Amino acid sequence: MSLNPIEIVAYQKEDNEAVRELIVDSFLGKFHALVHLDINQIRKLLGSIWIDDPNASTVKQIVAKENGKVVGTLCLKWKGNAPSNKRADQIHIAQLFKQFGYLNVCKFIVGMCFLDYQPKAHECYIDHLAIRSSHRNKGIGGQLLAWAQHFTLNSEFDQLSLHVVSNNKQAIHLYEKMAFDIERSNYNMMRHIFFQYPIWNFMSWRASLQH
Repeated sequence: MSLNPIEIVAYQKEDNEAVRELIVDSFLGKFHALVHLDINQIRKLLGSIWIDDPNASTVKQIVAKENGKVVGTLCLKWKGNAPSNKRADQIHIAQLFKQFGYLNVCKFIVGMCFLDYQPKAHECYIDHLAIRSSHRNKGIGGQLLAWAQHFTLNSEFDQLSLHVVSNNKQAIHLYEKMAFDIERSNYNMMRHIFFQYPIWNFMSWRASLQH
């Protein structure tokens, strides 16, 4: 467990850079499979296409802070009643081509699209969970998942779900410890091509089983 108290709070715009760093550091292998850029360039590219909207009606980003510093983050999303407005006009694509290269930008955007999942009605989906490397195995991931489960119950969703690479045994162990079950394991050709991970598990936590 972490030695210092962990505060779980809503994401604010001032957390943007720290959250992007966490995401890139946690999923660096996937990003490197997409683009030939160094870690700082990947952070900048992600920041360039990141649509920062803390008030989005179908997304909930939270952060775990220790002594005021972001050490973990989790993002939830769910199906809305109206089409989502991603405000793509904020992305200056020509400038990105010049800065990062045409192929890198195209592969990055297309690859991220293949990671995207659209939840069904009454489903709350964990889009990502990332913990600072220095704070892993200290219970912070469990605290964020417990927060997400509490949110799922209070928001009257039927299930909390996620995808995880089948060979990520450590993450699967954490999810199973938090009462998630593997519902199915599927081969995904496009994710295999882009990320070199062929089999992905779909796991869920059923709110109806907690009463």
